This record gives sequence, C-alpha cells and structure tokens, in this order.
Amino acid sequence: MEKEQLIDKYLPADYDDCFSECIPATKGMTVDVLFDRMFCNYPLPVRWMLKLRDSLMKPFGLKTGATFRDRIIERTDEEIIVGANDKHLDFFVSVFCSLENENMQIASVRTVVKFNNLLGNIYFAFIFIFHKLIVGTLFRRAINYSNDVSTNNK
Repeated sequence: MEKEQLIDKYLPADYDDCFSECIPATKGMTVDVLFDRMFCNYPLPVRWMLKLRDSLMKPFGLKTGATFRDRIIERTDEEIIVGANDKHLDFFVSVFCSLENENMQIASVRTVVKFNNLLGNIYFAFIFIFHKLIVGTLFRRAINYSNDVSTNNK
C-alpha cells in the first residue's frame, strides 16, 4: 500500500494531473532541490507568459503576482504543498521527492484544481494547455538538471 501524501487531503478535485519519474538516488534530489529547480528560476519565456497571464487576469479578480515560495501551505521532508484559494478556483500543487529506497527515488509534481464558479472553468480552459506544457517542461528540466550535474561530476 502506498503512503498517503499531503496532496490527498485536497481531493476530490475537478482537475488532477501528475508528472512523475523514478530517479537514481545517487542524483541527490530532495524535495527542496526539486522545488527550487522548478519554481524559483523560470526560463525567460515562462516569465513572459506568467506576466502576460497576470496582466490579463488581474481585472477579473484572480490573484496574481505571488511566487510559489510565497504560497507554500505545508510541507514534510518529502513533500511541499503550494496553493491558493480564489473566488473563481482553488489550486494546489504537490512537489514530492521520496527518500531513498533501494537506491531509487520517486519525484513528482501534481496539480489539483477545484472550480468555484463558471469564470474559474473558463479561465482554466484557456490556460490548461499552457499549464500542461509549462509544468511538464519545468519538471523534466529539474530532473534532467539533476542528471546532467551528476554526470558532469563523475
């Protein structure tokens, strides 16, 4: 039986996705490293897209401008939960990196979204494809960065 994660308490949700990968424990990944690599140093195109989203959504009352670090709700040694409650939708993101088990770790990022009204549904319909693209890219970038660093240090 799998160990329950913090993100499970935010279910059920209207939307739920997860990117996950097994990585060698020799890569030295921790949940803090994974979080920082994903959400604390965005590539320039992602920063532009986030600024555009913020400027377009601000008139509709969606919360904008806060960093993911500002939105940390709770954490354990293996998981960080980031989230926000808004009048239109609530979102929660789990950044997870298991402790070493048989020289392997599981790293994942999972997003759950609850729609509070029609505007939340409409907003998410517009950003859905960008969400999948950006989160998937940031996750793979964080994992590959770990692989590249370990390879270069040998």
